[in-house]
Amino acid sequence: MTAEAAANVPALEKTGMPALIAALRPYQWPKNVIVFAALVFSAGQAWHPADAATWWPLLWRSSLVFVLWCMVSSAMYLVNDVRDRESDRLHPRKAHRPIARGAVLPRTAIATAASLLVVAIPLGFIVGIATGAVLAGYAAVMLFYSAGLKNVAILDVLILCAGVVARAVAGAAAIDVAISPWLYICSSFGAFFFASSKRWAEYRQLGPEAARHRPALAQYDGEILGQIVSISAATALVGYAIYSIESTHVPRNGAMALTIPFVAFGLFRYLLLLTGPRRADAPDQILFTDPQLLLAVAGFAVTAMAVLLFWQA
Repeated sequence: MTAEAAANVPALEKTGMPALIAALRPYQWPKNVIVFAALVFSAGQAWHPADAATWWPLLWRSSLVFVLWCMVSSAMYLVNDVRDRESDRLHPRKAHRPIARGAVLPRTAIATAASLLVVAIPLGFIVGIATGAVLAGYAAVMLFYSAGLKNVAILDVLILCAGVVARAVAGAAAIDVAISPWLYICSSFGAFFFASSKRWAEYRQLGPEAARHRPALAQYDGEILGQIVSISAATALVGYAIYSIESTHVPRNGAMALTIPFVAFGLFRYLLLLTGPRRADAPDQILFTDPQLLLAVAGFAVTAMAVLLFWQA
């Protein structure tokens, strides 16, 4: 859609609440569940299922942090979409985003983003100094990312990875659980895999026009991106496999290794779908729409909880 066409969208549609809610990208909110990682992997140590007094305070604090991350991340999506509205109109899928197609005015988006940040970050500091600092730091870095850092190859992916790690750190800080180095390793490698796969999908879909949509893609090529995706997938799997056996936060008998097949299936299933012609244009939605991936996530969660709670020998 051109700027002229966007300007002709009816005023009611431009300021409609459904369009504004869509601009918040609620389908991305499940990514924030990583704030619960510290809670899940502290089962049997920081809390016990039979004693609600041990897990209820931790659960509500983690849930509150999840909500705050949804608010802050949505604010950043609004800011990013305002800055990218012209280039998004060159993308076959992103051209339909509310801000790009003119359904949400830029000033409305910015005002909404500011409101979300004004509410979420102070609440984060009420939860805990570290939690609030991580939220504020994430917002600051993402503002610089939208302002131009996303145009720097490799750095753009690393910043997205840092955002995932920040979620895990904030979740651990909120419930005062010691942060395991393995939390950094597994979340970093996993995030790098998903972020680089998104760049790879964009490059494959847009071809010669990729640089017009995202300048950083001019510094990549398809072969290099494919190699980065493959290496990061293998590293993520190996990192998690080592964690499941060597971490001090899992049973010493290696029972957590029972979750490795779920992780392996999830990674390779994602890669399989990513290379398919129907899904390459929306890699960030694959995790939340594919039934087999959702079953793998559920199987992982059930198995991990069973090992942590009942197999501590």
